[in-house]
Amino acid sequence: MAKALAALTLGLCIVLSAFASAAADKKQPDWSQLTPAQQQILAPLASDWKNFDDRRRKKWLLTAKQYPTMKPEQQQRLQTRMQTWAKLTPEERRVARENYKKLAKQPPEKREAVKQKLRERQKPETHAVPAPAMPQGSGQATPPVPPSGATR
Repeated sequence: MAKALAALTLGLCIVLSAFASAAADKKQPDWSQLTPAQQQILAPLASDWKNFDDRRRKKWLLTAKQYPTMKPEQQQRLQTRMQTWAKLTPEERRVARENYKKLAKQPPEKREAVKQKLRERQKPETHAVPAPAMPQGSGQATPPVPPSGATR
């Protein structure tokens, strides 16, 4: 009885493994085979699509499928990140992948600290209003302009 159960279990594992491998080996579409909506969403990746393996194509197609359900700010963030990635050189991409793998091994607190640092870096910088230019040849400095709402 035990041998029969072991043989049945082994047989099921082999069959399921064959199905899983067949599903994983399914050829993912070329760029020209994508729908217009998929092409629009994944446009920043168009020039790299031919170099993606089927696993990566499948990942991006799943992302494109989820895209319409994302909030507008999530969609914008995704578009920005794809555009940034597309502009990287192969060497910069390699380094980014290595850094991602290293970060994934860090404890959650460390990962959160790095994410916070990146968020701060991405915030638009506030620049001071430059002082008005001094008229040429006047020899005198222009008086400072008081801040808005200030009285003299």
